[in-house]
Amino acid sequence: MDEEQRLNAIVNRLVGATDPEEVKRTYRDWANTYDNDLQSFGYVAPAVGVRLLSLIVVDKSALILDAGCGTGLVGALLNKLGYGQLHGFDFSSTMLDKASLTGHYSDLQIKDFSGPIATESNTYDAVISIGVYTKRFDQYFIAEMIRITRPSGHFIFSCREMYFKEVMDSVSLLLKSKTVTRVAVEHDDYMTGQDASAYYVCIKK
Repeated sequence: MDEEQRLNAIVNRLVGATDPEEVKRTYRDWANTYDNDLQSFGYVAPAVGVRLLSLIVVDKSALILDAGCGTGLVGALLNKLGYGQLHGFDFSSTMLDKASLTGHYSDLQIKDFSGPIATESNTYDAVISIGVYTKRFDQYFIAEMIRITRPSGHFIFSCREMYFKEVMDSVSLLLKSKTVTRVAVEHDDYMTGQDASAYYVCIKK
């Protein structure tokens, strides 16, 4: 199996996974080569997401949650732009161990986005989540991220094309209920080495 086949197998396993323990095992086994693997395949999604956030959240002292922070790729980009108050949530303790070594996060916690999360409402000025959304999260993820975002704050996340319809169905319900006030969507590169694109959704509470 060559490197491209190996990475494709990992990504496909995660995209299709419904068993939380399988996801944990996959990320645990992948943690040591995760950053280099994604860089070699042109994983630009963190840069796209952070660029969008920087256009919206101009206050560098804003409290920002990196939801599904992994090894800290998004946190490194945010830190480079001067955002100094970063928290990170992730499902994998192994990935969080890697993220802690970057020094970019003041708080890191294990969280499972497939259900309600034990975090107070209206906590964060902004939430960003890149490369995280899968079908395991369709029931709770978006609503929970909005819940923990402060009023007038923003939630920015990437969505692979296969999930876009279900995501927008959930967002439409939030708009109708006036839980959120505005939604913007961009279509941009996701992983250039695989010619993969994604939707980047920005929701204002």
